[in-house]
Amino acid sequence: MTRTPRLKARFHALAMGALLSCAFTTTTAHAEQSKVTIAIQYGYAYLPVTVAEKQGLFRKHASALGEPDAAFEIKRISGAAAINDALISSNVDIGGYGLYGTLTAWQKTRNNLDIRALCALVAGDNGFYVNDPAIKSIADFKPGDKIAVTAPNGQQAVLLQMLAEQQFGEGNAHRMDNLMVALPHPDALASLVNKAGIKGYIGPNPYSYILDHDPSVTKLFDFSKALNMRMTSGVLASTGKFVKGNPHLAKAVVDAIAEADEFIRNNPRQAAQLYLDSEPSKLTLEQTEDMLSQVTGEWGVQPQGVMHLAEFMARTGALKEPLTDWKQVFFDPVAQGEGN
Repeated sequence: MTRTPRLKARFHALAMGALLSCAFTTTTAHAEQSKVTIAIQYGYAYLPVTVAEKQGLFRKHASALGEPDAAFEIKRISGAAAINDALISSNVDIGGYGLYGTLTAWQKTRNNLDIRALCALVAGDNGFYVNDPAIKSIADFKPGDKIAVTAPNGQQAVLLQMLAEQQFGEGNAHRMDNLMVALPHPDALASLVNKAGIKGYIGPNPYSYILDHDPSVTKLFDFSKALNMRMTSGVLASTGKFVKGNPHLAKAVVDAIAEADEFIRNNPRQAAQLYLDSEPSKLTLEQTEDMLSQVTGEWGVQPQGVMHLAEFMARTGALKEPLTDWKQVFFDPVAQGEGN
């Protein structure tokens, strides 16, 4: 059928409109930023980030989501406070946080930056070690004894407060705070083994693995058993602005970490080598492989123990109001999955 000039003009206008619409859609789909900066500290908890970087998983998943030219930079920054400052000042897009720090940041930034977790990294356990045979439980510590933790508001300190509340009753969460002394993990391990000023130490892997094989110290318990729960110890967190402006890149990070978790579970020796290549350690390749082979259940992007910690923080005044759902402090797609 021959089109009239008017119909031809109308058809041409519709076709051009469709082409422009497609072009606009394509442009919009690729309007996300060209580089993502992720800040982490040194440590076992950040192994999934190291694996994802070294295996090219960030770029792989970004490409799969339509962002083939995106670059990812990993920065190692000493101290949780420095990472928090870098995220707040927009010097980095994503930062490695502890779960306690994530809940604190979420509370303070809900109405502006909207800092929340993108995904969990690891639900690592912590052991409680002592160098005095007379100490059989936390009730045996005396005034003047010292217990090493990473920081007064770090996860090790919070675990001890949870245990104090459990053993001595509600209202006694801070009963052992005056015994805490803040030491980096390597210094705490050395002080415990050499009996240099401390009698107790709360530590995660790889330090707990080292101490488990040291006859000069005694493990009282693992906190997962003492508190009858697992708790996520590390997350990647970001701001609402980054996630809303870069939904593909945010999801690519989560997908990359999930694949890295699977790689660690299935290839402990290769993961061990990547870990040793990325930071100094006293462990051999065989020891690191053995350690990773024992903790395959710790890795996962879905969080554990969020509500348990949030309820404790609200009860002790660290949170002004309790969470109603762990999903309040996580972005999608993790917030659409399973967690507690």
